Amino acid sequence: MRGRKAGLAGLLAEKKRREKMQSLATKIEEDNIEHMTKQLKVFQENLQKFAAKHKDRINQNPHFRHQFQQLCAKTGVDPLASHQGFWAQMLGLGNFYYELAIQMIQLCLALRDDNGGLIELKELHHQLQNRRGKHQQKASIEDLEQAMKCVQILGSGLRIVLVGTQKMVVSVPIELSTDHTTLIKFAKSNGGFLTIPGTAKDLSWSQHRVSQTMDVMVQESMVWVDDKAPSGMRQYWFACLLQET
Repeated sequence: MRGRKAGLAGLLAEKKRREKMQSLATKIEEDNIEHMTKQLKVFQENLQKFAAKHKDRINQNPHFRHQFQQLCAKTGVDPLASHQGFWAQMLGLGNFYYELAIQMIQLCLALRDDNGGLIELKELHHQLQNRRGKHQQKASIEDLEQAMKCVQILGSGLRIVLVGTQKMVVSVPIELSTDHTTLIKFAKSNGGFLTIPGTAKDLSWSQHRVSQTMDVMVQESMVWVDDKAPSGMRQYWFACLLQET
């Protein structure tokens, strides 16, 4: 009987010890969270002072602006969240990106008949810089990507897809699968066009798979069909790649 009491006492003591340890761990965690919250607040305040001091450089230097945005992201600050508040008044970045997004949309629409609604991000950046002229604020490729993010919630229709290692901007209302991007990459390495039999053989696909994938892009005018090639075989030309050939 005495042994049972000793065992029960030991269990109760162990339970109290665990509860005490749990309480201590909770207190330490709460203190750590409070400390980190205070540190983050101080850092965000310093970030605002930094932005005020280097306002001109942030606005005029695309590379410096990109680094500043990365720093903001790491601390949970979004200077583009709205047109209101400190960041909008201090930097005006929201206006810059929304205006840039509108210019991108207008340019993509103007070029759609030529490229089928698919253009390399670098080429879009080059053409946009030419249109903006020397007197407007410089915009980097990272600025273009940020501008697209700003207007995605508005259903702008612009999005970036990876074709191999290259970023391309899509401005037509279709979802490009990995099959589509694979065929674009293949055509790029083949002078801008492909044939269904040749592609099926080189990629080890069925001709039906190639044909079905191409049909979607033909319907959206992203690809042009040539039935008068010297080989007598139908060729599919990618409008976005014609300038590169």
